[in-house]
Amino acid sequence: MAEIDIAYLPIVGRGEQINVICAMHGIKVNLKMSKPMGEDFDKDTEAPFGTVPWMRDHSNGLELNDSMAIVQYLVAKYEGPLTPKSADHAATIGNYWAWCQDYYSFVLSPFHDIITGHNEPFWRNLRLTDTLAEGGKETGIKNLTELHNKRAERLERHLSESSLGTFLTGEDCSYADIFLYTCVRTTQKTGGFGMLREACGDDPFQAYPRILKICDEVEKIEKVKETVGSKFSDCPI
Repeated sequence: MAEIDIAYLPIVGRGEQINVICAMHGIKVNLKMSKPMGEDFDKDTEAPFGTVPWMRDHSNGLELNDSMAIVQYLVAKYEGPLTPKSADHAATIGNYWAWCQDYYSFVLSPFHDIITGHNEPFWRNLRLTDTLAEGGKETGIKNLTELHNKRAERLERHLSESSLGTFLTGEDCSYADIFLYTCVRTTQKTGGFGMLREACGDDPFQAYPRILKICDEVEKIEKVKETVGSKFSDCPI
């Protein structure tokens, strides 16, 4: 059986999609909790780039320190239901996964600074955006809520025009659908994102039915349900 070590944090983040992929592809995961939220792994000294997620494959010793690299490696190395069926299919999946990556980087990740109270300029400047640079918390929430809606509206409109099927690329679930699902449910259910829910009138994605429909379909997959369990409600962000 394929087996990997993963170092991450007790949040949904970019790590839960990897757990779901592994479950769907029959890969055993040994989860290490990284500092500062755990003592199994020191990302500053053990991860090449000083970040998590970090992965090591037991079969060949390969270490990866980027979520995109990890995801694409796993579905290519260990074939399963999320493995692209062709080069064209892989490119389309990657295109949608990149939307999720941008949404996470520019909306969810900066929200983490507000939720966790990281007010120091040095910490904030490690992000792709400096959420609190002008106007403080209230302005940060307002600006990020606006960006959330702009990003979601773009994807919703594209899905409406493309009419590809049940999932992002057709009738089969892809790893991009998994990432979309974890991003959306994070905003809907985790405790910290209550401030976004309040700004959006309860559900940040209520105006985007096609996105929600895809997430509902992902959630019906048995391995997804088993892997996720109550994590969205339990995790702070």
